[in-house]
Amino acid sequence: MAFVCTASCGFGLEILGAGPVSVAIINIGHDNIKPLNYTAVIGLDILPGGSYELYVQLVEADDATGEDRLFWSGRDTSFIKGVADRAAVLDAILTGLRVLISRNGPDEFSWFTYDEAMPKKALVKFQSFKEVIEGCGYTVTSSRLAAGRKAWKARR
Repeated sequence: MAFVCTASCGFGLEILGAGPVSVAIINIGHDNIKPLNYTAVIGLDILPGGSYELYVQLVEADDATGEDRLFWSGRDTSFIKGVADRAAVLDAILTGLRVLISRNGPDEFSWFTYDEAMPKKALVKFQSFKEVIEGCGYTVTSSRLAAGRKAWKARR
C-alpha cells in the first residue's frame, strides 16, 4: 500500500446532520496502488442516557469490494508514514472538529481515548482537540479511567 495524502493540498469538508447528532467528513487521501480512499470522520452522537459523545475515526473505503475499514486507534494508522502527512491529517481533523462544534455543538459532551496506557506522544492529538474545543467557547476537564484510558468533558 502507498498512501497518498491529499489533506496537505486542501481538502473538502462536508457536514451531515442538523443539530448535535452530526458528522464532519473530510477526504484525506488515497492509495496509489489499490482502489482505496481515506476519509476522516469527526462526529457527535448520543450515548445511552442522553449525553453526547465526540468521536474521531479514519475510514478506508475499498472501491473494489465496497467494504469499509474503520480505524479508531493511531496504532493502526501506520500507513500514514510521513511526519508532514500525519500533521496534515491532524490539521484537517482539527478543522473539521472546529467547524462541527461551532455549528452543531451541544452544551455538553465527552470524548475518550480508545487505547489503554497511551504514551505521552500519542496524547498530543487529544491536547489539540481540547484546545480547539476550548477555542469554541467550552470549558474542558479531564479524568483518568480504568486501564490507563482518559476521558474529557466539555461544557458551555
